Amino acid sequence: MHFILHTNRGFTIIEVLIACAIISVTSFALISTAQKGIQLSNQALRQVQAGLLIEEGVEAVKTIRDNGWSTISGFALNTIYYPSFNTSTNTWSLGTTNPGILDSVFTRTVVFSEVNRDSNDDIVSSGTVDARTKKVTVEVSWPSSGGSTSKAITFYIADIFT
Repeated sequence: MHFILHTNRGFTIIEVLIACAIISVTSFALISTAQKGIQLSNQALRQVQAGLLIEEGVEAVKTIRDNGWSTISGFALNTIYYPSFNTSTNTWSLGTTNPGILDSVFTRTVVFSEVNRDSNDDIVSSGTVDARTKKVTVEVSWPSSGGSTSKAITFYIADIFT
C-alpha cells in the first residue's frame, strides 16, 4: 500500500491572492471611469445651462430696448450690469448691483460698448460714433475645478423704433 501525499495548499493561496488583485484592479478602473463620466456629464450640464442663461440675457436686453431706446442709450459704456427680472411687474432691468448667484452657480453680466461707422455706414473699429447702435456682450461665468469658466456672446442692438 502506497500513500501519495499531495501538497497543493500553497498554490490555492496564491490563486486567491491573484484573483483578489485582479478584482481590485478591475474595480478601481471601473470606479475611476464612472467618476470621470460623472465629471464630464456635470461639465456638459453647466455648459448647456450657461448657454440658456446667455440666451435669456440677450432676450432681456432686447426687451429693455423694446420698452424704449432711451433706457439703452442711458447705460454707461464699458460698465458691468447685471440683469434681473421683477416678478411683480414682469419686467427686466439692468443694474450695477449684483443680484446674486443664479441657480447657486452662475453669474451673468451685460456690458455695452460704442459702435463706430465709416463713410459707407459699415461698422469699424474707429470712425463716427453711432448713437443708435450699441455693441452688447452677455457673459455667464461659473466656478469649475480649474478655477472659473465663462461663456459669452457679443451682438449689436439698434434703435429700430425711430
